[in-house]
Amino acid sequence: MFQKNSILFIISIFFMNGIVAQKASIHDKINADMYGKFSKAFETLDYDLFASIHSKEMIRISGNGGEIKNVVSYLEGYKKRWSDPNRKTATINFRLFERIYSDSLVSDRGIYKVIYTNNSNQLKTSYGQFHVLLKPEDGNWKIVLDYDSNENKTITKESFETAFPISEFKKYWKQ
Repeated sequence: MFQKNSILFIISIFFMNGIVAQKASIHDKINADMYGKFSKAFETLDYDLFASIHSKEMIRISGNGGEIKNVVSYLEGYKKRWSDPNRKTATINFRLFERIYSDSLVSDRGIYKVIYTNNSNQLKTSYGQFHVLLKPEDGNWKIVLDYDSNENKTITKESFETAFPISEFKKYWKQ
């Protein structure tokens, strides 16, 4: 009896390790497809890379009394800003407090931090809360819905630090 239970225990450990590895692989792919490319586009002002992470059906919603835009209108704004020869690059980092995943849709909620150089050549940091829906398209996870808001300037460094690094998927993944 002991030997049979031991074998079943060992098999279940291998099975669970396989599931954890599979989940990590899925999350790594989502994070690379979207967040990695998003950050890289900001750092390099690469409009084509930025456009590539958005679905052709994407809807953009800016909170705090903002507006709703379709993908063409939203991306045109970045194309115009990033084509300015005087435009300075920025860094953007993401942290999550929730990911809900299915094979065909991902809902991520979290906090982002942008560090940029203003017109007076000073480094500035801004924070916002976001909610994106992602779906697989052409083999990559792309943004279908993108909502963000600074919640009337209540999103802070502490808000950002309270959320989890995107690499720590076990802390924010809900399934």
